[in-house]
Amino acid sequence: MIRAIFGGTFDPIHNGHLQTAVALVKELGISTLALMPSAVPPHRPQPDASPEQRLDMVKLASQQHTAFTVEDWELRQNRPSFTANTLSEFKTQFPDDTLLFVMGMDSLMSLHRWHQWHQLLEYAHLVVMPRAGVPFNPQDDELKEFISTHLTRDKNTLHEQRQGLLYIAETPMVDVAATELREQLKHRENNLPLPSNVYDYIRQHQLYL
Repeated sequence: MIRAIFGGTFDPIHNGHLQTAVALVKELGISTLALMPSAVPPHRPQPDASPEQRLDMVKLASQQHTAFTVEDWELRQNRPSFTANTLSEFKTQFPDDTLLFVMGMDSLMSLHRWHQWHQLLEYAHLVVMPRAGVPFNPQDDELKEFISTHLTRDKNTLHEQRQGLLYIAETPMVDVAATELREQLKHRENNLPLPSNVYDYIRQHQLYL
């Protein structure tokens, strides 16, 4: 079976994540997509919300979409969330499944700075969703070669091959930035691109103030 995993900080999860994820499920013809909050993201500043709060918000957001599940594996490890380690573990746990690791274009453009990034495709396919303001224009020569070697334009090959491919999805570019969203929450702005139950949770727990 296809086991798709959408990893991210989700600080907080917002409509940009959800709308693109819904579109991806339809585009790839997969039955479920696991939303996986990272515990200690090693490549970026630490989240404002606690791991438990971010997990709670992802669980609330996923209630509105039958195709979404929630994966808390990284949060249970109590160590930095290196994707290579996570995918290696999942490949061991689910040897008969085809793993898809979903990321944004911003992550792909900085992939050469990730821990053991060359090994990611030994365990999974990488599926990249376009991001507003982030062009598909790698600057690092090694990353350029990596993308050129593994890029496929045919989504069907993700089902036919077990791992080793990189696919650029055709999902919409929803212009929502978590950094800007947290600033808007700090100033108590309304009509924000958040599921209503996530917004209520943020207000109840006084997050991002």
